[in-house]
Amino acid sequence: MKQNNNIFLRLIPLLFFVIGISGRAQFSSVTGTSISNNNLRIDLTFDEEIFSITGCSTPTCIEISDFNVSLSGGNATLASNTPITITKLGNFNFNPNWNAGEPNDSGTENYAQHTGISTMNDFPNTRNLNGLLEVINTVSQTITGYTWFATYPVGSACAHNYYRANTAKSWTDTKADATAAGVVLGIPADLLVYNSQEEFDFLFINHSPSTANTWIGLRQYPSAVDFSEPSGGWYWDDGTPIDNSAAKLKYQITIALNGIADGDELVSVNPVTGPASIFNCAGVSAINQINGTNQVYLNDKLDPFIVSSSISDDNTTVRVIFNETIFTDAASNPMLNTDFVLSLVQNGSVASLSSVNPSSIINYGNRIFDLILPMIGLPMSGKEVLTVLPTLGSVFDAASNTASSTQINNTVGFNPPKTGPIYLSNIYKTSTVSGTLAVASETFLCDAITFTNYNQAYHDGVVFEPQVGNYLLYNRNYSYPSILIQGSDFAYFHLRGFDRILEVRKSDGLVVAKYSCL
Repeated sequence: MKQNNNIFLRLIPLLFFVIGISGRAQFSSVTGTSISNNNLRIDLTFDEEIFSITGCSTPTCIEISDFNVSLSGGNATLASNTPITITKLGNFNFNPNWNAGEPNDSGTENYAQHTGISTMNDFPNTRNLNGLLEVINTVSQTITGYTWFATYPVGSACAHNYYRANTAKSWTDTKADATAAGVVLGIPADLLVYNSQEEFDFLFINHSPSTANTWIGLRQYPSAVDFSEPSGGWYWDDGTPIDNSAAKLKYQITIALNGIADGDELVSVNPVTGPASIFNCAGVSAINQINGTNQVYLNDKLDPFIVSSSISDDNTTVRVIFNETIFTDAASNPMLNTDFVLSLVQNGSVASLSSVNPSSIINYGNRIFDLILPMIGLPMSGKEVLTVLPTLGSVFDAASNTASSTQINNTVGFNPPKTGPIYLSNIYKTSTVSGTLAVASETFLCDAITFTNYNQAYHDGVVFEPQVGNYLLYNRNYSYPSILIQGSDFAYFHLRGFDRILEVRKSDGLVVAKYSCL
């Protein structure tokens, strides 16, 4: 026992060493995620400063190549597993930069103006100013409608470039121009967002003529939870509040998507680990995370749509199936009959609709609906074609996306009308020439068939007994008019219940003659 104790004591330092290595390997860098409403920006939260090299004495740039993005599930896919851009968000209070007495909301002033005296003022959207464009790119470019004036931080691999618009416009028009410029460039660009006081001071001190009397990417949102006049509800275009001093460290990445997200897409953001790309101040490298704090679901942006439509056997009901649950409003109230619009192409039929809406609907789990058709002008011919559309602006999914009035899978053809069931003998006589039924065959059909030798059939007449000129629908399941029996051109069947013999053209089921058994 003593010897075993000594061995254990010798192992203690090694155990602590291994535990220390294990502890160093458990640095999960991302502690929280959130995503913008348009699914393009993801904010990554960190509990401590991160670096792209070991040691923290020298500031370094966190770059897009330091992170990997993956996506699973849903409808949308990633255009790239590397972020398009990455920006360190400001953790400071920008309110002290307002001009004295501003903001004052004089005349509904909800948009921020960069003054010429190193301050800000709130202006209404009716004012026309030049805009400041910020491009997340270290290289300055020629951009139509803009004049380049600065790069910051100078000489840094994290630098952004800044441009002044050549034409004065309203804030909303200036914002639209900035967004369009980014689309043309193929890289993120937007109205200027200050991420540090140092950035603000640098641009004013060194480029005051270019920044003076301009629009920047800061506005007041009356719908914000912290809105109050005059100073509440002010947010930068990257989603951060004007006073972000209490927030943890955040980096914002932008991603590119293919397709439209349906909300089932799970995005994971991890540091690149081969070789290690992200470190804390102690030099511990970040690992691929499994704790879920680095994951976020995309927002559902896919409009609800019809995946299938079918009509009942008797043409009284249309079943419509959607890709997801739908409601009559954004409050998730159940669908109404007025939420569907019907139209009918008659194709020579006398049948028509008495209303553009179903008479009523039957709701199965807010996804499957039976629409009761308001038909008048019978009989139907079977040539009618019905189209079903969601009422514009009246059909919502759980994410408040509205169904489009342009749909596919929303058209059904009517079934040929049927009367019955009637019962026809499954023992029959055939002929290649109409009207050549022999007396012996007639006697056999009328008298010699047992009660069990009959099959169900339907016909398209309007009275129960089939008439010459009606079409026989010899198919128990009634999914389509069938060719009766292969072989000769005409068949003779006993019609039980009416004690008649029907002569039927087998190619299409036309009743060409009827003979009495009496």
